[in-house]
Amino acid sequence: MKKIVLLITCVVASQVINAQFYINEIMVDPPGTDNPNEYIEIRGAANAALTNTYLLTIEGDGNDPGDVNEVIDLTGQTTGSNGYLVLLTTGHPYSVDASANIALDLTDGELEGQSHTLLLVQATTAPTTGDDIDSDDDGTPDGTPYTDWTILDSFALLKDNDASAQAYAYAPIGFLEDDAAQADPTLFAPSGANIVVTTGSQFDYAARIGNSTGSALTNDATTSDWYGGDLPSGNLPNWVISTSSTGIKAYPSTFAGVALNHIGADNPTAALLSITEQELTANISFYPNPTTNVININSKNDIISSIEIVDVTGKILVQKKNNLDVVDLTAFSTGLYYMNVYADGAMLTKAVVKN
Repeated sequence: MKKIVLLITCVVASQVINAQFYINEIMVDPPGTDNPNEYIEIRGAANAALTNTYLLTIEGDGNDPGDVNEVIDLTGQTTGSNGYLVLLTTGHPYSVDASANIALDLTDGELEGQSHTLLLVQATTAPTTGDDIDSDDDGTPDGTPYTDWTILDSFALLKDNDASAQAYAYAPIGFLEDDAAQADPTLFAPSGANIVVTTGSQFDYAARIGNSTGSALTNDATTSDWYGGDLPSGNLPNWVISTSSTGIKAYPSTFAGVALNHIGADNPTAALLSITEQELTANISFYPNPTTNVININSKNDIISSIEIVDVTGKILVQKKNNLDVVDLTAFSTGLYYMNVYADGAMLTKAVVKN
């Protein structure tokens, strides 16, 4: 783990986190192309109208820190009957809960990548790109327009590959990529901020745990309000948080292997991660193995959420979220493959042989 230099800053009184609307889920800068695969989810009361509400990306590297890079105007949007609003781009590949509302093309599908802070604000005067909330670049938000905003929610996604070797968080929590090839960064963050350093990986995804409203970020799913992770390439649109043992790929670590199959609906909770690998093994059986055509899968209580078939290089060949009692290998070449079985946060890997 690299040593990160932390410079403590203060948060002014306008920082109000417990409010009506929340940033609930963030998919920014995913593997592959951003457009149309990025998405952001807002949560509030059911059928709630957003008025004078804006989602902002704030520059977080050493070049012009504190500048507003993007303004997403949410005024006039309404949450669905389940309280969710999902921001997507035309042509997106995702399945969204029918009770959520969708807002298309409020962005160009190319949101600001790391380093940045997402601020959800209410403001009587619309923010504009180029607004600077940190005029002296000391990491402390100051002056107008910032003092005129009500901060509803915020989250920072940072990386340390900028030549300035500086990272600025304008949120109480977030993830900072630890790039071993770069100089140790100086981190500017609010007093008491919890910025988790993710060794060896850039987190593409962050989300609230369940329907949380707080700003805790711990490696314990029962106490943390947020989780996040690295998304391995090749899973689009059925993203799954990485289970790699190299570096920090999921935080809290129990979210490794969790599928992102809940867009526009409640996020996973600690209770849904209670199935251990041992319990998964005891509740699932496979036959025949080796096989010449299909692998049959018996699952007690229908606990399986998805299945992957990968080759020996780790390339994903098959992804299934339906008809999970059989996997057809008829068209596969003879050889060794691996079947990853996911169930509520646990993953079981089974070697299978095709004759």
